[in-house]
Amino acid sequence: MRTTPARTKQHTPLRLATLVAAFAAFCPSHSAASDPEPRLPRFSDFPFDEWAAAPDHSAIKWQLKLPPPQLSAHQRLIAQIQAVVPGSELEKRRGRGDLVLLARFEDSDGRRWPASGRLNLAKVQAGVKSQELTLSLSAFVRPGDYRVQVALVDSKTMEHSFTHRKLHVGLLKSDLLPDAWLGLPSVEVLPFIDAPDSWFLPAVKQRLHLPIPNANKPPPRIDLMVNLTPSGRTWNPAGSLRGSMAVVIPALKVLSGLNEKTRPPSACVIDLTRHRIGFETANAAALDWKAFARLLTESNPGIIDAKSLALQSSMRDYFTHEIARRAGDSGPPRWLIVLSGRLDFARQDETPLPELPPDPNRHIVYLRFAPAFGNGRSGVLPVGLPPDVRIGPPQRVHGPMPGPGGGALPGGPGRSRGPEGGEVLYPDDIERVLKPLGAQVIGVPTPEAFRKIVATLIDEIAANE
Repeated sequence: MRTTPARTKQHTPLRLATLVAAFAAFCPSHSAASDPEPRLPRFSDFPFDEWAAAPDHSAIKWQLKLPPPQLSAHQRLIAQIQAVVPGSELEKRRGRGDLVLLARFEDSDGRRWPASGRLNLAKVQAGVKSQELTLSLSAFVRPGDYRVQVALVDSKTMEHSFTHRKLHVGLLKSDLLPDAWLGLPSVEVLPFIDAPDSWFLPAVKQRLHLPIPNANKPPPRIDLMVNLTPSGRTWNPAGSLRGSMAVVIPALKVLSGLNEKTRPPSACVIDLTRHRIGFETANAAALDWKAFARLLTESNPGIIDAKSLALQSSMRDYFTHEIARRAGDSGPPRWLIVLSGRLDFARQDETPLPELPPDPNRHIVYLRFAPAFGNGRSGVLPVGLPPDVRIGPPQRVHGPMPGPGGGALPGGPGRSRGPEGGEVLYPDDIERVLKPLGAQVIGVPTPEAFRKIVATLIDEIAANE
């Protein structure tokens, strides 16, 4: 299950043990095949319709929260259902059965989408009375009005709490991609999955509707390049890579919808540490996620073999020539879009950059995703998914939630502020390579900014065919 490292460090050993047990115990009701227990509770095991026909009921102490839907890194609005249960209620029920969270979304046309999850009370340890339990369910939603019915059930005693809520999902203000959700269902309940699957969401099959107007011209070639290399100036390369992939991979999936019906983008993954293209596909819209995920699982930046170690001083040179090879050929309009977090090389051989002849049909774009992309807004994680379950000290937050902090790049081509406030050229080494080759460098601090960038990209690609 997904955890929040900053919070985990604050737990005492007892609380940490409780947290681990809870995360091991909370799982979707449809995963019975992989659970060691003989049978897990299912949505159909409970008289949900009977409860829905009755007034609100509260036999289990709880607080239901429906935070305002937020735009996620996947460029989809995400709605959360959060059931908060005091530790005293959890303490008296622990040791047997399950605490089951059931929810059902219903749109204005009467279509329904059930969702469920559970906490195995037998695995919850003693000492939770002073804690607070939060169970969460998430779904992608389109703008509209919904009825949301939620139940919290003790499967052993069948005691339950039930409530009816209304959920309004408004249109995005000044949306530059108003047709992006055409053809998508009103609701898509999101499964409980771990990274790297939680970054890509393979169960969500449909892409965004992102056609590029071409006025009967041949569609342009678009190549997407994902950087799979952590920054050389970080104390935690593995954490740096996970943080980068958590925002870059959803962006890759979004951009794979560009011209999907006529000429979808190609995609590749570049591993500068090992001087290789670890994954490549001619059709990013039909990407083989299992192969891609296998590469991500196997790529451990903390373990470098002797051959890769010998190549580390020439990562910049390898990247430079790979960019020139992919973008340097002449021909029809073509776009190379590099997706990465900030990357700084350490101890590199200084070799001259290749000279690319001027070509109005060549376009290189570097999208640099900020470390705080999507963080801090109503508990939404970079990929837009909250923890499935959290046990910790009760939260008492007053006033507005903090906004995305840091990471936003100041204006001006190729310039930003250094640590002492002085102006520096090229905030990272990818920009240092690409800017002299004529690349556009665009900082991406938030999902909202990324949406505007995608719309601008579509306009520019259409205008430069």
